[in-house]
Amino acid sequence: MKKTILVVQTAFLGDLLLGIPFYKAIRNQWPEHELVLICKKGLLDFFIQTKLFDTGYEIEKGNSHSYSEVLEKLNQKTIEIIFCPHESLRSAFFVQKIKAKQKIGFKKWTTSWIFDSAINKPKSWPEPLRQMSLLWGMATDSLTPQDSNKNELEQNRKEIESDFFSSSDVNGALRAIPEKWSASVRSQLENNNLKRDTLLEKFGIAKNQKKMIVLFPGSVWPTKMWTENGFSSLGQKLEKENYQVLIMGGKGEEEVAQRLNKQIPNSINLVGKTSIYETILILTRVQAVIGNDSASSHMASAADAPVLAVFGPTVLDFGYRPWTSKVSIAQIKDLSCRPCGPHGHKVCPLGTHECMTKLSAETVYRGLKTLLNNP
Repeated sequence: MKKTILVVQTAFLGDLLLGIPFYKAIRNQWPEHELVLICKKGLLDFFIQTKLFDTGYEIEKGNSHSYSEVLEKLNQKTIEIIFCPHESLRSAFFVQKIKAKQKIGFKKWTTSWIFDSAINKPKSWPEPLRQMSLLWGMATDSLTPQDSNKNELEQNRKEIESDFFSSSDVNGALRAIPEKWSASVRSQLENNNLKRDTLLEKFGIAKNQKKMIVLFPGSVWPTKMWTENGFSSLGQKLEKENYQVLIMGGKGEEEVAQRLNKQIPNSINLVGKTSIYETILILTRVQAVIGNDSASSHMASAADAPVLAVFGPTVLDFGYRPWTSKVSIAQIKDLSCRPCGPHGHKVCPLGTHECMTKLSAETVYRGLKTLLNNP
């Protein structure tokens, strides 16, 4: 029976996408093993289609039967290692029930006893490298990777622990990501260019359409959303420059997308019409992606598309910058109320939402033009 390495990550889509460098590293170290992902319902397909994982299982949170079914299937496998980057109690207790030779997760007083190697989470690092630390910090024994990573942490520590990944220039541009830690799966996506072009034609976009910009106006957290007026003003400005504006997003974002679709006369509304894989596939054809500090910027990173991310209640120091080299950030830096929480809020705690309302379409436009003009 083929040996298996399991990754348990039942967080939001953005966290899963930020783990791409980690998944690549696991694949590189154990090329002969079956790599299996456990994730939330509706998120698995992209990771299988891009061959980041061989197979996987989706869990419906709040449904205990869903967990039991997956657990039964997993315990029929020969699992060598479980990596659990998700820090929830539910994920840890789920891992406890799985048979495996080695279990690796982050150190927490509530759950460390479950793991054979409980790794101190380096909170000052960007999220993709926090997840990578599970691999770098694992116990050295017979399960150590073929090409040991034990020196890699020290070799890269200086670069990681500086402000290399979170400092921006005056135009909001961030520094490039070293290729060894790339989150791009563009090469895998480009194997399906025919499907992408067929998909675009289905939505009335010609193969020879050269200028496309995608707007992602939504977010799971309402205070992370830039203003509707900002997106509409920007979209109208881009249409005057002959860009085809696409509006994209996930479930729950249909209403704002419909309003923007009316306000940006020639825009095409694709919200709810494409899967995660299809969305990221389309992003390989566009000139830029503009969205909030949300999964949209991480989808753009996977497609290796230029991205301008709007940061409001959250800040770069949290470690969730778009993990790509073609990136710029738009934000109001000099607000004493930022950050107001690790994820933002449903409503602004002060009732002003100045971090977004003060950010003009002209400011975002200038950042976008700088991004587009940089090779």
